[in-house]
Amino acid sequence: MPQNQSIVIKDGASTPVNHTYMPSKIDSNNVATFQERVSGVPVGYPTLTWSLRAPSPQSATYKMVGKLTLPKVVSATDSSGVPVMRVDYTNIGTIELVVSSRSTKQERTDLRAQLQSLLAAPAIVTSADDLESFW
Repeated sequence: MPQNQSIVIKDGASTPVNHTYMPSKIDSNNVATFQERVSGVPVGYPTLTWSLRAPSPQSATYKMVGKLTLPKVVSATDSSGVPVMRVDYTNIGTIELVVSSRSTKQERTDLRAQLQSLLAAPAIVTSADDLESFW
């Protein structure tokens, strides 16, 4: 079981910058939440969640779900004319892995590694970064 600790991931800048997501909470559904708290604006904290659901009598699979939420915070004015920070929009990425309880560690490693490689594949990069469809 991984220790609940900070997770560091790089962004997509030409000179990549590390982003540190610090543990925030683990809820009753075993969803671990991590936040990057550098902005000082809680409503706009980038947030990473990760959960693992174990097999049950109804399902012989493990399910892992990760979600990265990147809100865009802007300055605004409330109805009384007071300056406030608010979320203008939010970009979200979700990844879901479903693996059989009979799968081997190598099979699970292959799934994760291929997904990691998929996100770096030129065609996927072009589609995601430049909003281009396949033809």
